[in-house]
Amino acid sequence: MANSAMPAAPPAMTPAQQLNERFATIYTDYLPRVTALVGSRIFNADDKHLTDDLTAEAFTQVWLHLHKCTATTDAQTFSWVATIARRTVAGHFRLKKNTMERPADLGDWQYANRPMDQAAGYYTPSGNGFRTAAIGNGDSDPDMDEALRRARQTVKR
Repeated sequence: MANSAMPAAPPAMTPAQQLNERFATIYTDYLPRVTALVGSRIFNADDKHLTDDLTAEAFTQVWLHLHKCTATTDAQTFSWVATIARRTVAGHFRLKKNTMERPADLGDWQYANRPMDQAAGYYTPSGNGFRTAAIGNGDSDPDMDEALRRARQTVKR
């Protein structure tokens, strides 16, 4: 006859269940701190959606790599989670840098591969129409003048 006063021993947890419990603990303990860390690394601090997205991505990486974590103390565990969060933010901005639109005004004098007169501008209106910026000796670029002449002719037609 079983003694009803003594509860049955809980079944042993599988390694997967142990990881689930460990992740749940890490998530509840460190979510506010990781969110603040991610928010401090974003240039536009008002962008809560980006902060939440990057925090979620960081915890996804924590979940995926939790079996590799060898931390034994809370400080070591937070350090490990914070490193993942910092790398997630850095990876986001690294990717964004490579896909971000950049102005490509290569006509500006700064981008020229030869000395140009800065004061003249690239296309400066003159009395007889547009002229190109002066090259070092004061002459205009004959190739560019020809291209502008052809462009004006096609516009008039």
